[in-house]
Amino acid sequence: MLEPQRSAVLRYFDTLFGIPLITFDSFGLLLRHKTYSLLSATPHVERLAGLQVHSVGLPVLRSIRHHRKPTTAALQYFGTKARRHVLDLSETQVVTLLREREQPLHLDIQPGYVILRHAGHILGCGLYTPGRLRSQLPRHPVVSF
Repeated sequence: MLEPQRSAVLRYFDTLFGIPLITFDSFGLLLRHKTYSLLSATPHVERLAGLQVHSVGLPVLRSIRHHRKPTTAALQYFGTKARRHVLDLSETQVVTLLREREQPLHLDIQPGYVILRHAGHILGCGLYTPGRLRSQLPRHPVVSF
């Protein structure tokens, strides 16, 4: 578990999206293959730390070059608690974003990652640069039950 890095990684969600740190109190953090994942913070997890596994927990951030990118899964799970950088998109905007992968958009926010929402549902992640919104949604829909 990465207790020293835990606060810095989770502060990312508080600083950028306004997701309160208390949201993550019952989770531990694990780094594996440039992906930070959350898993239940129980003493049993520590005993399993030596096992060789491909992946475990809910992936929340990926290290890409020199920055961190939130995962779609993390935003769908925790995004309802976000108070900043949430974009409510119309149906037309969603369709355009899915087809074109980007669209012109002028917002009064800092450039960076944003949570994309339509009709109250968190779709995932977008990347806002001045005058443009780029889709960071998976190219193939993820189906969950």
